[in-house]
Order: sequence, then C-alpha cells, then structure tokens
Amino acid sequence: MRIPWWGITLLWAQTAPLPDVEKELAQLGQFILHYEHTPAKDSVNQIFLRRWQEVLARPEAFSYPFDSVVTVSDLCPPDSSFRIFTWQIVDFPTQTHRYYGIIVRRWRDSRKSPWNVKSYVLRELPDVLEEEDIERRTLTQDEWVGALYYHPRYTSHGVLQYKGEARIPRGTRWTREKLTYYVLLGWNGYDKKRNFKIIETIFFDPKKPDKIFFGAPVIYAGPIPKMRLIVEYAETTPLSLNMGWYVKKIGARKRHAAIIFDHVSPSRRQNRMREDVRPFFGADGTYDAVEFWKKRKHEGRKGILVYRRNVIPYAPEIEHYDPKMIQRQQEEARKKLSQYGFSP
Repeated sequence: MRIPWWGITLLWAQTAPLPDVEKELAQLGQFILHYEHTPAKDSVNQIFLRRWQEVLARPEAFSYPFDSVVTVSDLCPPDSSFRIFTWQIVDFPTQTHRYYGIIVRRWRDSRKSPWNVKSYVLRELPDVLEEEDIERRTLTQDEWVGALYYHPRYTSHGVLQYKGEARIPRGTRWTREKLTYYVLLGWNGYDKKRNFKIIETIFFDPKKPDKIFFGAPVIYAGPIPKMRLIVEYAETTPLSLNMGWYVKKIGARKRHAAIIFDHVSPSRRQNRMREDVRPFFGADGTYDAVEFWKKRKHEGRKGILVYRRNVIPYAPEIEHYDPKMIQRQQEEARKKLSQYGFSP
C-alpha cells in the first residue's frame, strides 16, 4: 500500500524555520493517529520521530510552543528543566495501543554557564504493565512504561513538581540531600479489554544531570515505597484520575490538595446462560487520593506522596455553598404546604 503523503514536504529540520517544521509535524501526527493501515503508520512514525529529534536538537526549539501539533502531548514543569512529548499509535483491528515519546532535558553546570540541552527517545517496554513488580522499579528512557501524559486540572503546568529530602548513597557514604521530583499523570489504552491510569515520577541526580530516571521511591501506600502507581480498569468503564481536593468529613470547609481517583474493585460479569469468569475492573463509587506531605518525615525521607483510602472529594463548584440555605429552603417549602392545607 502506498502512503498518501497529500503534499507533505520532508523538511531538513535542523535548518528549516520552526513554523515550517511545526506544520510538517502536525500533518504527520494526524496521519499517525487517524490512518487505518497500521504498517503505513509505523513507517511514517519513524519519520515523525526523526523529525522531532532533529528539531529538538536546536536550542531555540526548547521554548517553541508547537501548538498546532495537537496529536502530541507536550508538558513542562514549573522550573522548565525538561519537556516531554508523548503520542500513540492505535492498531484499529485489535484496538491495541503503542506509545512513543521524547524527553528534552535542559540544565546548567553553573548559574553563569550556557544551557545544556539533550533529547532522549522514550522506548516502551513490551508488556511492561503485565509485570508484577513494575510499581517498584526505577527505569530509564530505554525502559519506559508507555503512556499518553495529560495536563492535570487546576494547575498552570502540565508536570507536578515537589521538593523533599532523602539519604542518598555516595560511594561508601550516605549523605542527606535535597531533591526535586516530578509527577506525571498518564493514560494507557492498552487493548480492547483493559485500560490503565498511571501516576509516574521522574527525578534527576544532581551529580549526573544528563541521566533520566523514571521512578522515585516517594509514593507510600504501605511500608515499602512505590516508584509509580498504576490503576487498571475495564475498557467499558470510565475512571477519573486528576488533581483536586478532598475534605475529611462531609460539610467540612478545610480542603486538602491531592491527586484524586476512583477506587477500582474487581467483580464478575454474569449473563443468563453462563457465568463469565473474566475479571471486570471498575469504579465502585468510592475515591482514593495521593497527598503530598511536605513537612512530615517517614523513614528518613521528607516530602513524600502518601496514599489515602476512601476520601471525600471536594467540588470547587460548591465553593460558596451554605448548609443553612438548605434548612431555609426546607422551612419555606413546609410553610407553602401548610398554606394549601397539606401537612409536611
């Protein structure tokens, strides 16, 4: 099958004007997402990936918006230490999803030195979400848990940024150091039965700034910290995982910022003829949260993310909600009923 190029001009991305490169990337991205023939999409994706590598090697491209490339997620933390681009290829006959990405790292050796800029291709591990220990493994860009990262709501930046302290091994000694780690929220469509939502962490070693690590041991859902949190759910059920707030009891006004998500419970589907023993994962109507603890220490580490079960989400649309208003409305309704001879 011939690939319909519809007039795409293959630009030399190292020298072409950035708007022209952006236009080409936007066209290639639309083809990769929507074209039905998967082998053709794979071939175009190789060109797409190479174009990104070429243009992101240019220092001025780090701050270029690429707004028209709408098929690619483009996120950056508040300190602008990196940008991460992710996209997917969907095989329509099997409804399987594969993920690709590039992360661009930017750092200085000193305050007065020029910026170092280096890009890395993210390589998805095959069937990585099937591995039992994947939540407790630190990975690199060559061992990536593929996902399409999305912008958290109520935040000005697409990557959450936190600061903490930890004891770090340096040779034969352990030293207490300040650390900055980043949190990404992602979705993996996987196949026609299962989806995944992912809370991923990224950190950089100050002694090796050109190295990228996926998975910081900062998520505590038990005595042993997790590097990331992965929530599996059925293709047929929606699941929310996003920034928000929770309250400790109904009616409380003090809210706590956290990553709020549906709690998932397995059950069994049944039909009239026989029982279907395939597992069904779906939201059960309760909510969990991952909350940042800035000052509390746990096992010598400060600045951690803590899992909380069965929280009460707070909706900002009821910011000015007055519980006494309901009482007044009920009293007015009783008076109207009495006027017409009805007893409330």
